[in-house]
Amino acid sequence: MNKFSLYCWEGYEVREILGKFAESRGLHVESENLTSDSEASSRVILGKAKNPSILNINNPFPRKRLFPAKRIHALDRGHLPEWTATILPWTKSLCEWGYSDTGELIGIPQRFGPFNFVINTTLISQTVAENEGFCLLATPKSAPKYGLLVFPEFNVFHIALSLGLNPFSPLSKQDKQRFEFQAQQWFDHAAYISDDCRKLNTRLTERSISMIMSAGMFSSGYLRREGFHEIYCITPKKGPMGGNGGICFVELNTIPVDTPSYADSIEFLEMILSPTITKSVISNQVNCNPIVQMGDRRIFDELDSDLLEALQWGTLEEDLARCVEYDLPPDFDELLGIVNTTIEHSKDGRWL
Repeated sequence: MNKFSLYCWEGYEVREILGKFAESRGLHVESENLTSDSEASSRVILGKAKNPSILNINNPFPRKRLFPAKRIHALDRGHLPEWTATILPWTKSLCEWGYSDTGELIGIPQRFGPFNFVINTTLISQTVAENEGFCLLATPKSAPKYGLLVFPEFNVFHIALSLGLNPFSPLSKQDKQRFEFQAQQWFDHAAYISDDCRKLNTRLTERSISMIMSAGMFSSGYLRREGFHEIYCITPKKGPMGGNGGICFVELNTIPVDTPSYADSIEFLEMILSPTITKSVISNQVNCNPIVQMGDRRIFDELDSDLLEALQWGTLEEDLARCVEYDLPPDFDELLGIVNTTIEHSKDGRWL
């Protein structure tokens, strides 16, 4: 039996997606979840990943790290000729990350969304959260009680934003010193710390914390679908990035050069784009997140009003317009190193 391996942010490995693919192709499948794009990218580049058939990773890494290192395939557009026909028009810019600098198709975009912070609106007003943005954590010691979700790349952006710094511009030596101190403050004063959003979600619904920093639709959508409508994904109304205060992402599904079978990998990409499977990509037992292909009426019309409400569909386009796209800024590696060092030094009883 041939092997198929998935290296992904959680959600694609569920029975309704990976399980169906295995059954239809007679494959032995396995999966590994990632919680850091940088770590996953480095593992693939260094050949330390388990020869994944598909790598699902956030948008800047295929174009800026993996394809230049010749670690992912350029895809034959003839195999996937119509994927762009059904994207939401206002996600077109995000979807451009699916191409290399020289125009090759290198990944298929699908799940996307704002990635900022999540509140319990019985404890923090949505209006206050949107107006204050990351300034809510400008002084972590006196901030509302919060949980900190450890996604290092986004922690970098959000810590900088809480200082009023634009993380996509070069930072001065003094700004980097401020950043390092602020990173320590964020971790020192968090009520709970985890790289598992479900553990923090439980604290948020129990109201033992007021908000989760470095979280987004991918974590709040799951709760809202389950009836916790007081949980809300916040996109700040303003900030230091040309007036924008939020970050958004799109995941790309790519094919590593070491895939055991390019044909199987292409078949998987075709399957997750099919209207019969896309609803399971949007909403399954571990995931609830919008996808760019919701412009296809065959997909959109299958989503009931409760699910659209869970996805904050009514304001999603506006929220995206308030965001800067996830990218790798000039000082990224240095700032990421500061955050990763802070993470290692903060392991204590607050970790879930």
